Amino acid sequence: MFSHIKWISLRATFIAQRDGQLPPYLGSTVRGLIGHSLRNMVCPTPRVKCFTCKLASICDYATYFVSPKNVAGSVNPFVLHVLTKDKTKWYKGDICEFDITLLGDAAANGAMLMTQVIQQIENLGWGAARIPFKLVKITDPTTNRMIWCEHQLWLKNVQIHELNCKERPTSFVFLHFPAPLRLQKSKKLLIVPSFEDIIRAITRRVSLISHAYAGHKLEWDSEAMLSEARKVKVVNSDWEQAKFKRYSMNQKNKTLEVDTITGWACYEGDITPFTPILEAGKVLHIGRNPTHGFGYYTIDYL
Repeated sequence: MFSHIKWISLRATFIAQRDGQLPPYLGSTVRGLIGHSLRNMVCPTPRVKCFTCKLASICDYATYFVSPKNVAGSVNPFVLHVLTKDKTKWYKGDICEFDITLLGDAAANGAMLMTQVIQQIENLGWGAARIPFKLVKITDPTTNRMIWCEHQLWLKNVQIHELNCKERPTSFVFLHFPAPLRLQKSKKLLIVPSFEDIIRAITRRVSLISHAYAGHKLEWDSEAMLSEARKVKVVNSDWEQAKFKRYSMNQKNKTLEVDTITGWACYEGDITPFTPILEAGKVLHIGRNPTHGFGYYTIDYL
């Protein structure tokens, strides 16, 4: 199921070169580093806004960060997951690792470009304090094989996967959202997501990625599917609401705040038909801001 969507993951390992302070959640910091590195590499018109640039349709930066003329709307072909969390004080020698997962067309064609982008991050300082980090290695986290180390490149070790999510029998599932989650209904943040809310968010995400980056338009019987999802009940949950703060260099270093939640929930019912959808969401993330690492989750089944 969903095997038409291809994906690859790259894990970058960096080491701090001096002491300093960074935000407790680094998803936006890493996204900014990747964006600035990519734009510095490929953009011939840095003073022109992407939406008005005549080169946007063939520009790698616009493809990854702006999605110009996207048939499916505003959806980008990658997601982030920063492994380090809730660490604000950094010392020389501390390690930071993050995964970037490329989706659809980007998975097939973007491995070389993204390894170059990650290498160029060495030239940028991290956070407001501009802490320098040195790249140690790039690996494939699904196989633990080396892709880049000590200026040597092994692109043949990048494993291309199909989003081939199979059904598995279960009546109980535990979903853990350690990264910020932004699910909205009628433009309001969902504080305690139901199973129906989760399934609705995943199917929307799968549909957008399929249409935009795999040339495949999925046909869902949404009404019937969500009716069945509504029967799955919350057994227990623990959600915490928090305001996520980040700096936007594109808006004159303005501090932006968004409402998010983190936590977990146990759901019980006829979950078996939904397991391929849940597995797809684990790779694609769900909700808003997946390129900041939002919407990442893990799954445990009975």
